[in-house]
Formats: sequence, structure tokens, C-alpha cells
Amino acid sequence: MIPSIQRHRLMFTFAIATLLAACGSSGGPAAPLIVLTYAPVSGTSPSVTTASGSGSTDSIAVVDIFVTDVLDVLSASFTLDFDRTTVAFLDFDTTGSHLGSDGATVQPIVQQTQTGQLTIGLTRLSATGIDFNGSHRLISVRFTRSASSGMSTLAFGNTHLLDDMTPPQSIGGVQWFGGSFRID
Repeated sequence: MIPSIQRHRLMFTFAIATLLAACGSSGGPAAPLIVLTYAPVSGTSPSVTTASGSGSTDSIAVVDIFVTDVLDVLSASFTLDFDRTTVAFLDFDTTGSHLGSDGATVQPIVQQTQTGQLTIGLTRLSATGIDFNGSHRLISVRFTRSASSGMSTLAFGNTHLLDDMTPPQSIGGVQWFGGSFRID
């Protein structure tokens, strides 16, 4: 039989070990949070730019894509290139897109066409384009971190804004500006 004082020490040690295991702690200092941040790049208009959107958290970055001072837009198509070892595509949202601000239906197509690249297409199911006077949101794209630290650029490629001519024509003179992800 174990003497009473030893039995209490064993029970106390067991209780502390159980509590530490339940809290996920090894008794050392708490690990720092891993924070995913997004830094947009901007430039002069007419342009397509990115911004950190509302709803971003420590593990999710919402990237809002804006069109500024472009007239008669019927559709948009582009690729977004990123480092998949740092971030991963989660989903997208067209709610509140300026393409549909006059009641027109917006038809999105978003596909991960290759690792680290999204192909995005948006079109108005209307016979007419819409003006982006000032800066208005086109689409929001959400990413999640896939690494505990690192950096990744978000770059546009194969960029097109089309007007409502028959057939639709590419709108010239538009500059496209991406950004970068940083995970600390």
C-alpha cells in the first residue's frame, strides 16, 4: 500500500499532467498566433486593383477586386496566380458586385485551372454594359493559409475587360495591380 502523502502527490501530478495535456500546453510559453495578412498594390486609373476585404481572419484572407473608372463593362476575365505552398483558394463571392448593381444577373465562373492559378470570368446576363465611375467591387476571393510562415504574390494574368459591342471588344488602357500575402 502507498502511504497517504505519496498517493496525494501522485494524484496531484496526474491531475496537473492531465490539465496540461487538455490545454495543449507543454508548460512552456504559448505559441504565437499565425496571422495571414494581405497587402494590396495600387496605381492610377482606369484600373483593376485588389484590397483586403472585410471578413479576413488569422487564417483567411478576403481579397476584394475593384474596377475603377472603366466604362461600358459587360464582362471580365483574368487569372490570379499565387504560391500554393503559402496560400490556397477557398471560395469566392459575387454578392454586391457592381456588375449586377442595376438588377442584371451576374454569371461567375471560377476554376482552379492549375496548381496556384485561378481562372475567373464574370459576365452580365444583359445586352448592355455598366459603367464603373469611381471604384466599385467586382468580386471577392477568399484564401486560406497553407503554411505556418512565408510570402506569396497575387498577380493578375490573361486580363480582359470587355464592352457590350457586337462582338464584345477588349477595353484598352486598363492597368491591373495585384498584391502579396504574408504569413507570420
